[in-house]
Amino acid sequence: MVTILGWHGDILRAVEAVSRLVDNGLMHGIPDGVPLSEQKLTLAAAIDEAGVLVIDVSDLNAAFPDFQAAVLGEKGRGLWQVAFLGVRVTRFVPHEGTGKTVRAVLAPGPVDL
Repeated sequence: MVTILGWHGDILRAVEAVSRLVDNGLMHGIPDGVPLSEQKLTLAAAIDEAGVLVIDVSDLNAAFPDFQAAVLGEKGRGLWQVAFLGVRVTRFVPHEGTGKTVRAVLAPGPVDL
């Protein structure tokens, strides 16, 4: 996806961030009792006007009480591993709908060959 978008950054770092965010979303983003037919996880990626890659993973669970602790590695490892890659990780609850979005922001830079 990032190759098609033409992002000028470390593709492997972006793929690792996406992998961790999607894994976290699948493990923690679907509230108990949601029927399989209604379970949903959304991945979106875009490049802003400064060439920054913005990755959003949205799920159905608005709760994330220990988000900052997770990013700091005090609770779990997934988001800490994303942040350790030099990725800025934030979360927000969208105005419309339910759930939350975890956002990873990666600056462009040299590509390792």
